[in-house]
Amino acid sequence: MKKMSNIYESAANTLGIFNSPCLTKVELRVACKGISDRDALSKPDPCVILKMQSHGQWFEVDRTEVIRTCINPVFSKLFTVDFYFEEVQRLRFEVHDISSNHNGLKEADFLGGMECTLGQVSVAAIFPPCCSFFLCIYLLVC
Repeated sequence: MKKMSNIYESAANTLGIFNSPCLTKVELRVACKGISDRDALSKPDPCVILKMQSHGQWFEVDRTEVIRTCINPVFSKLFTVDFYFEEVQRLRFEVHDISSNHNGLKEADFLGGMECTLGQVSVAAIFPPCCSFFLCIYLLVC
């Protein structure tokens, strides 16, 4: 059996999301600026979770590392995503404050997020209108 290169490719193949062949892989790097302090006693410990939509359902593709006590994190984790021509690939970026004691999302505070398509990520930064901070997404074509 062929080993999958990443969790996204495995999930895409399992769910049969895309019909067209992958044209290229793209890497997405994320950073946040101006995350508000929800907890008056400490700064957030942010983590960004990348989700993709398939058949009306969202599934987690990958997540960044947690950066402790930071309101302007620049994450080192790269999200590698297959780009499919003529397919709308909906993305959701969620920012969570991960508790120091836990790494699970059940204990985390949702800080904000945004939805876009992979095609829209061709701009250097996307500013979600619903959030008090902004999320920069950098696109690198492999």
